[in-house]
Amino acid sequence: MKHGNSLVFIGKTWQRICLLLALLLLPVATAYAEPLILTDELASQQESIQLLDYAEIMEDSDGRLSLSAVLSAEGVFQPGTAVDGKLDLNLTPSVYWLRMDIRNQSSKEDWYFTLSGSLSRNVQVYLSVEGGRQPYVQQSLLSHSRSSAYQLSLSANTVHRLYIRVYDRHAPLVIEPRLRSSEQMLTEVMIMYPLYSFVIGGLLTLAVYNLLYFFYLRDKSFLALSIFILGFVLELGNHSGVWYYFSFFRQYLSGVGVSFAFIGIAASISLASNWLEVPEYLPRLSMFFRAAFWTSFLMIPVHLWLGYGTVFAGVLALMLIVLFITATVIRYSQGFYFSFLLRVGILLVLISFIPSLLRGAGLIGDVPVLTDGMYFVLLVALVMLSLTQAEQVRMKSEQAERAATANKAKDEFLTTMSHELRTPMNAVVNAGRLLQQTALTDSQKEYVARLNTSSQHMLSLINDILDLARLDRSLLRMENIPFQLAAILKQVEQLLMEQARSKQLRLALDNHFHLLTKQITGDPTRLKQVLLNLLNNAIKFTPQGEVTLTITPQDVTDKDASLLFEVRDTGIGLSEKQQQKLFQPFSQPDSSTARKYGGSGLGLAISQNLVRCMGGELKVSSKPARGSRFFFTLTFPLQDVAVEEKTVESVPEPSTSLEGIHVLLVDDQEMNRFFGSKLIASLGVKVAVADSGEKTLQLLEKYAFDLVFMDVSMPGMDGYETTQRIRSDSRFVSLPVIALTAHAIVGERERCLAAGMDDYLTKPFEIEQLQIVILRHHCKATSGYNQDKNV
Repeated sequence: MKHGNSLVFIGKTWQRICLLLALLLLPVATAYAEPLILTDELASQQESIQLLDYAEIMEDSDGRLSLSAVLSAEGVFQPGTAVDGKLDLNLTPSVYWLRMDIRNQSSKEDWYFTLSGSLSRNVQVYLSVEGGRQPYVQQSLLSHSRSSAYQLSLSANTVHRLYIRVYDRHAPLVIEPRLRSSEQMLTEVMIMYPLYSFVIGGLLTLAVYNLLYFFYLRDKSFLALSIFILGFVLELGNHSGVWYYFSFFRQYLSGVGVSFAFIGIAASISLASNWLEVPEYLPRLSMFFRAAFWTSFLMIPVHLWLGYGTVFAGVLALMLIVLFITATVIRYSQGFYFSFLLRVGILLVLISFIPSLLRGAGLIGDVPVLTDGMYFVLLVALVMLSLTQAEQVRMKSEQAERAATANKAKDEFLTTMSHELRTPMNAVVNAGRLLQQTALTDSQKEYVARLNTSSQHMLSLINDILDLARLDRSLLRMENIPFQLAAILKQVEQLLMEQARSKQLRLALDNHFHLLTKQITGDPTRLKQVLLNLLNNAIKFTPQGEVTLTITPQDVTDKDASLLFEVRDTGIGLSEKQQQKLFQPFSQPDSSTARKYGGSGLGLAISQNLVRCMGGELKVSSKPARGSRFFFTLTFPLQDVAVEEKTVESVPEPSTSLEGIHVLLVDDQEMNRFFGSKLIASLGVKVAVADSGEKTLQLLEKYAFDLVFMDVSMPGMDGYETTQRIRSDSRFVSLPVIALTAHAIVGERERCLAAGMDDYLTKPFEIEQLQIVILRHHCKATSGYNQDKNV
């Protein structure tokens, strides 16, 4: 152990001897550079004095040398190789020491040493007199200066020695020391400060301008542009030395490196993504934009630890430019284009930024005209971008208003078409039903049966088209009511069993979800519609075999249940190409299929949209000639079943008598009054008719009615106003008023109930629906308005 310590001691001693010999062997003639002699003539010149011509330089590669160690190694200093008064050392981890002698033969004693650079640059200045024979005094940074500035007190006719220690961990190290007299310092302040104040003030104004627009319009492009400008301003003030003027920035921001640059890059990524609508139109590139966005934030702590912040920022920004150009080219190929001012603004930003980015990455040397001149170009470019952004948002707002107006017109058109298509269909359907109740020959029965089948098919097609229009316009409102799944399946089975039996197919509905004390909450009507569409399609395209519906619980808790719905068949199947367009409206697997099996091609499109509205996704798995499997998963909230609650509404028995019930049918269409009154009368109900709201009020004054069927769309006094007039009379507060309308659109039921109506039926209606409604509201009939009047 002792032997090892001896070897270490000998080795260190030998190193010290070698260093001493190296210093001694340096030529004694390695003299200091010529001292700088200050005269009144130099002080009166307009330009400052470049010091590198009078300086010697020493590199401290590990940055550990103190001033005393440097003083003992004076022979290691070498003359600097300055170009245009500055030493460009690029990106370097080393610390550099500068040494120079100054003899003041002027009448001025106050001089100013300046060294430009960012807040990340660390500068220490030491001054002594008489060639260094007096103790060195560290100089204090001058307050309210645009760069690292130190006031030097240089006695007349005295030689002063100056040592400067400088390094920069984040930016390329360019050493350009200068000495200025009071007059020269004042000249620089008068020239440079207004210019930088103009640029920074203008940029800050733009940042606030875009921020206010963001708060007003809630468009995140304004926020991204505001943050980008603010980040650029902070980085600009950092690298131009403007923040040296403020003690707050010197104290708290000297260690942030180029963090503001990374914040600005992140904001520019968000801005470019919004401008190019990347998430919507370039989903594959969107992941690269997101990765670059989060990388810029990740680099903030990384560059503070590793250093070389401008390298990382420059490389990241250059990659962003490549990504932006790529996305722009693709979007142009898609028909997208920027406005002229926006193109010019983006081009100016790229032209002004690229030299600084290349310089920050250490790929080119220092070019002051490019790096400093870009600030003014960027100010102009950002003004153009801000104005263009405001103009684009204004245009988007106008487009949104036009779209809203167009949508309102579409809604009105949809409402009108719903009424106009259903009104004649009401007459056709009711005529067929009434004919079936008359004595017919066998051929007449066949004709009526075909008439009813065609009218039901036409009505189904109208319903599908209106449903599709509502889904495309987001006009369909989903209900959220409790229901029993078993009741839905029973209704589906009853509706499709005869169709399956006619094709000799086995129809199986297999429900594995059984919770006796719970019921699911959702829209039973739309769920039944989806299941009917899928099973009807399966039966249609299955010539032999079976069609099955299987419901399997996936995840059941006390609060909700996730159920998998599967419809399988042994039918003709689908190829992969056919599956690609299967859920498109008005599409069939191929033209021959459409001719053979018929159909509008709307059922699956509507089912897909309905499943999405309920929170799932309809999918298909199929192979030609091997059948198909349609499946989706929905999650339903669960609710306890009340003991007294009836989960399935019972349909009155055909033998239930409605004799003695007196009904008023209101409709402005003569055809609807004729067939409607005949259909209602077929239930044994006594019917009176009115063709207007005014006529309705007159009949109510003369006769007693148990129930009123009210058409809502009538000229003059419509059904809403008529109902409100009825409700305003205390005699008719309890009189049941049932909306009878061809408006099968979202919100119509709520509008009818808000007008004072008790229930809602759409034309054409089933006779069973009429029977249920009349019985349901009969108990409310005569208690409050009985008059001793007869028809």
